[in-house]
Amino acid sequence: MDYEESVAEHYGSGDVLERLLAAVRNAGGDPDHFASADLRGADQLHIGGPAATSRVAARAGIGAGTRVLDIGSGMGGVARHLAGEFGATVHGVDLTPEFVAVAKELTQRTGLAGSVEFTQGSALELPLADASFDAAVVVHVGMNIRDKDRMFAEAGRVLRPGGILAVYDIMLLGGGTETYPLPWAASAETSFPQPPLAYSDALGQAGLEVDSEAKTLAEGIEFLERALDSGGPLGLAGPALANLLDAFRAGLLAPVEIYAHRP
Repeated sequence: MDYEESVAEHYGSGDVLERLLAAVRNAGGDPDHFASADLRGADQLHIGGPAATSRVAARAGIGAGTRVLDIGSGMGGVARHLAGEFGATVHGVDLTPEFVAVAKELTQRTGLAGSVEFTQGSALELPLADASFDAAVVVHVGMNIRDKDRMFAEAGRVLRPGGILAVYDIMLLGGGTETYPLPWAASAETSFPQPPLAYSDALGQAGLEVDSEAKTLAEGIEFLERALDSGGPLGLAGPALANLLDAFRAGLLAPVEIYAHRP
Protein backbone atom coordinates (compact mmCIF):
# COMPACT_ATOMS: atom_id res chain seq x y z
CA MET A 1 0.00 0.00 0.00
CA ASP A 2 1.49 3.40 -1.01
CA TYR A 3 1.12 6.41 1.24
CA GLU A 4 -1.81 7.91 -0.72
CA GLU A 5 -3.75 4.68 -0.21
CA SER A 6 -2.89 4.85 3.50
CA VAL A 7 -4.17 8.44 3.67
CA ALA A 8 -7.45 7.49 1.99
CA GLU A 9 -7.83 4.55 4.38
CA HIS A 10 -7.25 6.85 7.39
CA TYR A 11 -10.17 9.10 6.42
CA GLY A 12 -12.63 6.47 5.17
CA SER A 13 -14.64 5.31 8.19
CA GLY A 14 -17.64 3.76 6.44
CA ASP A 15 -20.40 5.64 8.29
CA VAL A 16 -19.65 9.33 7.75
CA LEU A 17 -22.89 10.11 5.91
CA GLU A 18 -25.06 8.32 8.47
CA ARG A 19 -23.48 10.23 11.36
CA LEU A 20 -23.89 13.59 9.65
CA LEU A 21 -27.52 12.97 8.73
CA ALA A 22 -28.20 11.76 12.27
CA ALA A 23 -26.81 15.05 13.58
CA VAL A 24 -29.25 16.98 11.37
CA ARG A 25 -32.14 14.75 12.47
CA ASN A 26 -31.24 15.06 16.15
CA ALA A 27 -31.25 18.84 15.82
CA GLY A 28 -34.82 18.72 14.50
CA GLY A 29 -33.98 19.07 10.81
CA ASP A 30 -35.07 17.09 7.76
CA PRO A 31 -32.11 14.93 6.67
CA ASP A 32 -33.44 14.87 3.09
CA HIS A 33 -33.60 18.66 2.70
CA PHE A 34 -31.53 20.96 4.89
CA ALA A 35 -29.25 23.99 4.74
CA SER A 36 -25.50 23.46 4.73
CA ALA A 37 -25.28 25.59 7.90
CA ASP A 38 -27.43 23.00 9.70
CA LEU A 39 -24.37 20.75 9.87
CA ARG A 40 -22.82 23.36 12.21
CA GLY A 41 -19.34 22.83 10.85
CA ALA A 42 -19.32 19.04 11.25
CA ASP A 43 -18.43 18.84 7.55
CA GLN A 44 -15.54 21.32 7.93
CA LEU A 45 -12.93 19.57 10.05
CA HIS A 46 -10.29 22.28 10.15
CA ILE A 47 -9.20 24.78 12.77
CA GLY A 48 -11.78 27.56 13.03
CA GLY A 49 -14.47 25.70 11.06
CA PRO A 50 -16.85 27.79 8.91
CA ALA A 51 -15.60 31.10 10.34
CA ALA A 52 -12.08 30.29 9.15
CA THR A 53 -13.44 29.33 5.73
CA SER A 54 -15.11 32.75 5.47
CA ARG A 55 -11.87 34.48 6.45
CA VAL A 56 -9.85 32.57 3.87
CA ALA A 57 -12.44 33.24 1.16
CA ALA A 58 -12.48 36.96 1.89
CA ARG A 59 -8.69 37.21 1.89
CA ALA A 60 -8.53 35.28 -1.38
CA GLY A 61 -11.07 37.60 -3.02
CA ILE A 62 -13.60 34.82 -3.64
CA GLY A 63 -17.05 36.12 -4.52
CA ALA A 64 -20.05 35.71 -6.79
CA GLY A 65 -19.09 33.96 -9.99
CA THR A 66 -15.57 33.02 -8.89
CA ARG A 67 -14.60 29.63 -10.28
CA VAL A 68 -12.89 27.85 -7.35
CA LEU A 69 -11.02 24.56 -7.05
CA ASP A 70 -11.10 22.95 -3.60
CA ILE A 71 -8.07 20.65 -3.44
CA GLY A 72 -8.63 17.92 -0.85
CA SER A 73 -12.32 18.74 -0.52
CA GLY A 74 -13.16 16.08 2.08
CA MET A 75 -16.89 15.96 2.85
CA GLY A 76 -17.44 19.09 0.77
CA GLY A 77 -18.08 21.50 3.63
CA VAL A 78 -15.66 24.16 2.41
CA ALA A 79 -16.94 23.89 -1.17
CA ARG A 80 -20.59 24.23 -0.09
CA HIS A 81 -19.70 27.17 2.16
CA LEU A 82 -17.95 28.99 -0.69
CA ALA A 83 -20.95 28.40 -2.96
CA GLY A 84 -23.70 29.10 -0.44
CA GLU A 85 -22.15 32.04 1.41
CA PHE A 86 -20.00 33.65 -1.32
CA GLY A 87 -21.76 32.73 -4.57
CA ALA A 88 -18.77 30.87 -6.01
CA THR A 89 -18.89 27.93 -8.41
CA VAL A 90 -16.76 25.17 -6.89
CA HIS A 91 -15.16 21.94 -8.04
CA GLY A 92 -13.81 19.72 -5.26
CA VAL A 93 -11.22 16.99 -5.73
CA ASP A 94 -10.48 14.48 -2.98
CA LEU A 95 -8.43 11.30 -2.69
CA THR A 96 -10.90 9.35 -0.49
CA PRO A 97 -13.77 7.74 -2.44
CA GLU A 98 -16.08 7.72 0.57
CA PHE A 99 -15.62 11.44 1.13
CA VAL A 100 -16.43 12.16 -2.53
CA ALA A 101 -19.62 10.09 -2.29
CA VAL A 102 -20.62 11.81 0.96
CA ALA A 103 -19.83 15.25 -0.48
CA LYS A 104 -22.05 14.61 -3.50
CA GLU A 105 -24.92 13.33 -1.38
CA LEU A 106 -24.81 16.21 1.10
CA THR A 107 -24.54 18.74 -1.72
CA GLN A 108 -27.64 17.28 -3.36
CA ARG A 109 -29.59 17.37 -0.08
CA THR A 110 -28.59 20.99 0.59
CA GLY A 111 -29.71 22.13 -2.86
CA LEU A 112 -26.25 23.21 -4.02
CA ALA A 113 -25.63 20.62 -6.73
CA GLY A 114 -25.96 23.29 -9.40
CA SER A 115 -22.99 25.21 -8.01
CA VAL A 116 -20.74 22.49 -6.58
CA GLU A 117 -19.34 19.28 -8.08
CA PHE A 118 -16.81 16.73 -6.89
CA THR A 119 -14.28 14.38 -8.48
CA GLN A 120 -12.24 11.61 -6.92
CA GLY A 121 -8.55 12.16 -7.61
CA SER A 122 -5.11 13.07 -6.34
CA ALA A 123 -3.83 16.55 -5.58
CA LEU A 124 -0.63 15.41 -7.31
CA GLU A 125 -2.39 14.73 -10.62
CA LEU A 126 -5.52 16.86 -10.87
CA PRO A 127 -7.97 15.55 -13.50
CA LEU A 128 -8.68 19.09 -14.70
CA ALA A 129 -7.80 21.38 -17.59
CA ASP A 130 -5.07 24.03 -17.57
CA ALA A 131 -6.00 27.59 -16.55
CA SER A 132 -9.59 26.66 -15.71
CA PHE A 133 -10.00 28.28 -12.25
CA ASP A 134 -9.94 31.80 -10.82
CA ALA A 135 -8.90 30.58 -7.38
CA ALA A 136 -7.91 27.40 -5.56
CA VAL A 137 -7.99 26.55 -1.87
CA VAL A 138 -5.98 24.00 0.10
CA VAL A 139 -7.51 23.66 3.57
CA HIS A 140 -5.74 21.34 6.02
CA VAL A 141 -4.50 19.07 3.24
CA GLY A 142 -0.75 19.61 2.96
CA MET A 143 -0.04 17.72 6.18
CA ASN A 144 -0.81 14.53 4.22
CA ILE A 145 1.12 15.54 1.09
CA ARG A 146 4.78 14.51 0.93
CA ASP A 147 5.47 16.12 -2.47
CA LYS A 148 4.31 19.71 -1.97
CA ASP A 149 6.29 20.87 -5.00
CA ARG A 150 4.12 18.69 -7.21
CA MET A 151 0.88 19.65 -5.44
CA PHE A 152 1.55 23.35 -5.97
CA ALA A 153 2.73 22.78 -9.55
CA GLU A 154 -0.63 21.15 -10.25
CA ALA A 155 -2.50 23.96 -8.49
CA GLY A 156 -0.60 26.53 -10.53
CA ARG A 157 -1.31 24.64 -13.74
CA VAL A 158 -5.09 24.79 -13.32
CA LEU A 159 -5.14 28.45 -12.22
CA ARG A 160 -5.63 31.16 -14.83
CA PRO A 161 -3.05 33.98 -14.92
CA GLY A 162 -3.78 36.21 -11.94
CA GLY A 163 -5.55 33.37 -10.14
CA ILE A 164 -5.19 33.10 -6.37
CA LEU A 165 -4.08 30.08 -4.35
CA ALA A 166 -5.08 30.13 -0.67
CA VAL A 167 -3.32 27.61 1.58
CA TYR A 168 -4.55 27.05 5.14
CA ASP A 169 -2.59 24.22 6.75
CA ILE A 170 -1.10 23.07 10.03
CA MET A 171 2.59 23.92 9.67
CA LEU A 172 5.74 23.17 11.58
CA LEU A 173 7.08 26.02 13.73
CA GLY A 174 9.52 24.55 16.26
CA GLY A 175 11.85 21.67 16.90
CA GLY A 176 10.78 18.43 18.52
CA THR A 177 8.73 15.46 17.45
CA GLU A 178 4.97 15.34 17.07
CA THR A 179 2.99 12.91 19.24
CA TYR A 180 0.53 10.68 17.39
CA PRO A 181 -2.27 10.17 16.67
CA LEU A 182 -3.06 13.55 15.15
CA PRO A 183 -6.32 14.37 13.33
CA TRP A 184 -4.76 13.78 9.91
CA ALA A 185 -2.57 10.76 10.69
CA ALA A 186 -2.24 7.84 13.07
CA SER A 187 1.55 7.81 12.68
CA ALA A 188 4.44 9.71 11.09
CA GLU A 189 4.23 7.49 7.98
CA THR A 190 1.49 9.65 6.47
CA SER A 191 2.24 12.96 8.20
CA PHE A 192 4.32 15.63 6.45
CA PRO A 193 3.98 19.01 8.19
CA GLN A 194 6.57 21.52 7.02
CA PRO A 195 7.55 25.09 8.00
CA PRO A 196 5.94 28.08 6.25
CA LEU A 197 9.26 28.78 4.51
CA ALA A 198 9.17 25.33 2.90
CA TYR A 199 5.68 26.10 1.62
CA SER A 200 6.80 29.43 0.21
CA ASP A 201 9.76 27.76 -1.48
CA ALA A 202 7.50 25.11 -3.00
CA LEU A 203 5.07 27.77 -4.21
CA GLY A 204 7.94 29.65 -5.82
CA GLN A 205 9.20 26.49 -7.50
CA ALA A 206 5.69 26.11 -8.97
CA GLY A 207 5.90 29.58 -10.50
CA LEU A 208 3.54 31.17 -7.98
CA GLU A 209 4.28 34.44 -6.18
CA VAL A 210 3.59 34.61 -2.44
CA ASP A 211 1.56 37.67 -1.42
CA SER A 212 1.00 37.25 2.33
CA GLU A 213 1.24 34.91 5.30
CA ALA A 214 -0.66 34.82 8.60
CA LYS A 215 -0.34 32.59 11.66
CA THR A 216 -3.46 31.99 13.76
CA LEU A 217 -2.00 30.09 16.72
CA ALA A 218 -4.04 31.78 19.47
CA GLU A 219 -7.26 31.10 17.56
CA GLY A 220 -6.18 27.50 17.03
CA ILE A 221 -5.58 26.91 20.72
CA GLU A 222 -8.94 28.45 21.65
CA PHE A 223 -10.76 26.42 18.98
CA LEU A 224 -9.25 23.13 20.15
CA GLU A 225 -9.94 23.91 23.81
CA ARG A 226 -13.62 24.51 22.99
CA ALA A 227 -13.77 21.40 20.83
CA LEU A 228 -12.35 19.19 23.57
CA ASP A 229 -14.66 20.71 26.20
CA SER A 230 -17.66 19.84 24.01
CA GLY A 231 -16.53 16.30 23.22
CA GLY A 232 -14.77 17.07 19.94
CA PRO A 233 -16.06 17.56 16.37
CA LEU A 234 -18.05 14.73 14.85
CA GLY A 235 -15.71 11.97 13.70
CA LEU A 236 -12.53 13.21 15.38
CA ALA A 237 -11.12 11.27 18.31
CA GLY A 238 -10.26 13.10 21.53
CA PRO A 239 -6.64 11.85 21.80
CA ALA A 240 -5.79 13.21 18.35
CA LEU A 241 -7.22 16.62 19.23
CA ALA A 242 -5.46 16.62 22.60
CA ASN A 243 -2.11 15.84 20.95
CA LEU A 244 -2.65 18.65 18.45
CA LEU A 245 -3.51 21.08 21.26
CA ASP A 246 -0.34 20.10 23.11
CA ALA A 247 1.69 20.72 19.93
CA PHE A 248 0.08 24.16 19.52
CA ARG A 249 0.75 25.10 23.15
CA ALA A 250 4.38 23.97 22.80
CA GLY A 251 4.85 26.06 19.67
CA LEU A 252 5.66 22.98 17.59
CA LEU A 253 2.74 23.26 15.18
CA ALA A 254 0.39 26.11 14.22
CA PRO A 255 -2.36 26.90 11.72
CA VAL A 256 -0.93 29.16 9.01
CA GLU A 257 -2.45 30.84 5.96
CA ILE A 258 -0.41 31.61 2.85
CA TYR A 259 -1.80 33.44 -0.18
CA ALA A 260 -0.11 33.38 -3.56
CA HIS A 261 -1.01 34.12 -7.16
CA ARG A 262 -0.10 32.92 -10.63
CA PRO A 263 1.59 35.81 -12.50
